[in-house]
Parts: sequence; C-alpha cells; structure tokens
Amino acid sequence: MPRMTITLPPERWQVLKEAAARRGTTITAIIDESLELAGIRTRESAAEIVARARFNSRMAEQEAMDVALRETAAVRKAAALRDRRR
Repeated sequence: MPRMTITLPPERWQVLKEAAARRGTTITAIIDESLELAGIRTRESAAEIVARARFNSRMAEQEAMDVALRETAAVRKAAALRDRRR
C-alpha cells in the first residue's frame, strides 16, 4: 500500500488521534472513511454503486452511469462548499 505524509495543525492531529482511540480504529481508517464520505471513491467502489443502482432500478447501463456521475458530482460540490465555509 502506498504511503504518504500529511501536515496537520497540532490540535487537529490531537483530536484525530483521540477519535481513533475512542473508536478503537486507526487514523488511516478514519481518513479513508472521510474520503469515502466526501465522495472520493475507487473505480471498483463506483462500479459497485452503478451495479446496485442498475439492479434496484432496472436501469440501462448508461442511465445508471449517468445517475452515479451526477450523484458523485453533487457530493463533491457539497464537500467543496463546506470546505470553503471553514
């Protein structure tokens, strides 16, 4: 798995460590979950969403892909707006 270094303010680092300890999980897991909630997904994850949408709605493949792309864009836009307000 690739590794990376991020720089956080000390207070953010502290609350991240505390949150991981409270949840009984790792900082990596919290970051990964946060990315998922922000709409940043792997191709495999996106393909699973499309497959579920097609199955549940009986949509054609292209129609399901269009819905998935619109939803992903909406989530990313909302996250960007939240980030700007901070």
